[in-house]
Amino acid sequence: MLESSIVVQWLNRPVRYIIKLWKGSLARRLIVWFSSWFMNAWNHSLIVNWIRKDGILVGWWEHSAALRFTDWLVNLVPDLLGRIYTRLGRWFRKSLLFRPLAFLSGHVAELAALFVLASFLIPYSYWNNRYTTLAAVVLFGLFLIKTMGDRNARFAVRAMDLFLFLFLLSILLAQVFSTYPALSLRFMVFHGTDFLIMLIMVSSIRTKKHLSTVLEIIMAGVALAGLYGFFQGITGVPVIQAQVDVDLNEGMPGRVFSFFGNSNIFAQIIVMFVPFFAAIALSARGWQKKALFWAAALPSLAALLMTYSRSGYVGLAVAALVFVFLIKKSLIPLFAVLGILVMPFLPDTVMRRISTITNLEDTSISYRFEIFGTMWPVIKDFWYTGVGLGSDAVKRVTENYEVLTKSTPLHAHNLYLQIWIETGIVGMLSFVGWMVRTVKKSLRVIFGKNADPYLQNVLKAGVSGLMGLLVIAMVEYVWYYPRAMMLFWVFAGIMIAAYRLAAREGEEGQQEDA
Repeated sequence: MLESSIVVQWLNRPVRYIIKLWKGSLARRLIVWFSSWFMNAWNHSLIVNWIRKDGILVGWWEHSAALRFTDWLVNLVPDLLGRIYTRLGRWFRKSLLFRPLAFLSGHVAELAALFVLASFLIPYSYWNNRYTTLAAVVLFGLFLIKTMGDRNARFAVRAMDLFLFLFLLSILLAQVFSTYPALSLRFMVFHGTDFLIMLIMVSSIRTKKHLSTVLEIIMAGVALAGLYGFFQGITGVPVIQAQVDVDLNEGMPGRVFSFFGNSNIFAQIIVMFVPFFAAIALSARGWQKKALFWAAALPSLAALLMTYSRSGYVGLAVAALVFVFLIKKSLIPLFAVLGILVMPFLPDTVMRRISTITNLEDTSISYRFEIFGTMWPVIKDFWYTGVGLGSDAVKRVTENYEVLTKSTPLHAHNLYLQIWIETGIVGMLSFVGWMVRTVKKSLRVIFGKNADPYLQNVLKAGVSGLMGLLVIAMVEYVWYYPRAMMLFWVFAGIMIAAYRLAAREGEEGQQEDA
């Protein structure tokens, strides 16, 4: 009936004519040629060869006595509790207190995901950083209970990369040798609890279905935060002059921030997590779920535009470019063309905000240069050791130097410089090494021939969001809010869990082939 309708018959001829013109057009031939050339260059590039191989240091670490000792030390308490449970299990099973705790311990990853969901939705004025510490303690206790009844449950120490261990060691040393240890202590708690939550999540996610459940719970929080941000944009929020140069951005409405109290932080979180909407939609089997997650991404993307975060715009463009590249490299030219074509349809306020990215007269941009100029002498004096963990210690030391800004900067407005100032050169390089290794291990799964498609899509989204965030981190200290830092560690945990599951499936496949 549809094929014989008058509308279809009326549209059939012009559509077929347009398709014929496209197939014979010079533009199509150029795109096909460029895509073919690009694919050939990529497949034979040094980057691909680098992805396939590990360095000598990494290979040594994975088979080292140091890693085995760390694994034994971290799992010492779980092993001890397991032995106690083996002997006294019947007494534990009769306990009215232990039984509900044992039930909850079987859902540690889901409980962690529910906490993350809640952290997306608690308004900034009601948020307390102690919530993260409390959640870490509760999840840690429940995971220990899980290790009693399930001898296969252990802390996934071997899933952590060498560079992550070096970064954690740098954080510990930055606390121990801090110029102001008392000021650094609470930041040590932030890093410690965030890492613990990540470790528990990675250790608890043991199947692809488990990962899917955790990720979808978290993305429900992202969707609701994005929806509220979109609502703010529709109803309007006050203009905060400290965040906008009103002379260069005259007439621009207030910047939305959802539940996070800061527009730039909200934009960074959207850039980091929003590619997971696409990953879930691409992996979904039914059209209803596909449509639901594609639709769920729209308010977050609209809210990102309404944040008027220039670094967020750049980060989103990078994340989208990387995602398209990882999904289908040949679509890059088309993506570039569509990106140019969509520009005239963006709101005028967004276009004016984008146009000021390179305007050095903009106060927020000139202020960043003043901050970099203030912080650089501190880096030169403490480039090797750092001044100590946390922005409070950094601020206190910086007060002893010439300050180019109106007041002493609260942070370096750059994640890499801030880590360098706090933990020294080893801390900064180990962080960069951890990020590089995370991308590298993810790309191995993405380009693997026998890898699970769902895990590939999750890691494509993860690499895209991570690359977008790391670009933003060049001009923003993305960990300034402890809640945002916690979400970063959760995000990293999702990626680690995904490529850990992929590695396990690869090992099981090799055993079956043997």
